[in-house]
Amino acid sequence: ARNMSSVSLSLSARSAVAGAKVPVRRARAAAAKATGPVDVLAAAVEKVSFDGATKSTADLTLKTARADVAKGLVHKYVVMVRQNARRGTASTLTKSEVRGGGRKPFNQKGTGNARAGSIRSPLKPGGGVSFGPKPKDWSIKMNKKERRLAMATAIQSAAGSMIVVDDLGANVSVAKTKTMANALKAWGVEEGEKAYVITKDASDAVKLSTRNMAKVVQSDISHLNVYDVLNADKVVVEESALKYINDFYGAEGGAWA
Repeated sequence: ARNMSSVSLSLSARSAVAGAKVPVRRARAAAAKATGPVDVLAAAVEKVSFDGATKSTADLTLKTARADVAKGLVHKYVVMVRQNARRGTASTLTKSEVRGGGRKPFNQKGTGNARAGSIRSPLKPGGGVSFGPKPKDWSIKMNKKERRLAMATAIQSAAGSMIVVDDLGANVSVAKTKTMANALKAWGVEEGEKAYVITKDASDAVKLSTRNMAKVVQSDISHLNVYDVLNADKVVVEESALKYINDFYGAEGGAWA
């Protein structure tokens, strides 16, 4: 069963990573007892022209997790994304791997020193490392439909800070950081705020215009990052990208096929 509602969720990167952690077993038990597994939430988001002169509204209607399991589900997805980004290449040498140390440094008795069998002991400078890190695969998995539901939930939770703009490809023909900075200001992104720009088939000019901006992350609709969605102060979405989001993550979207 699906419920239509206009109530918005409230999620953030901080709460998704470190707060409101819901044990997986508890979340699954709560989901099993509930009458409906998901909600369909609708929200009106601000829409502006490229120069910021005209304003209107656009609809964001997505299939999301219920409020009682939403934070646990999104947290699980954020942990997976962040953990899978680890390269796992940290490596240290143990006592047996450090070069040298094959000869006993001094006699066992008669020197007054504590007995020692190698100068590469973990107790000595230049020695091996006890229980140090070794290369490791940190990757974890999550079901595809769980990931998609978590992403849809995160996007819907950002409706209050979302700004829909005209497609950037028709308005940004030359790669200039200043052009994009002025556009963001016209759209209502204040100086110092973190912005996540979601585009669909963006041109190289758009990508290069945002690449050198410290607090701006640009991503194509096919490479969304749930942490960037939650971490942004403002989420800027192209009109064509919003249509794709509604079609793909909507109640009857392709994400659930």
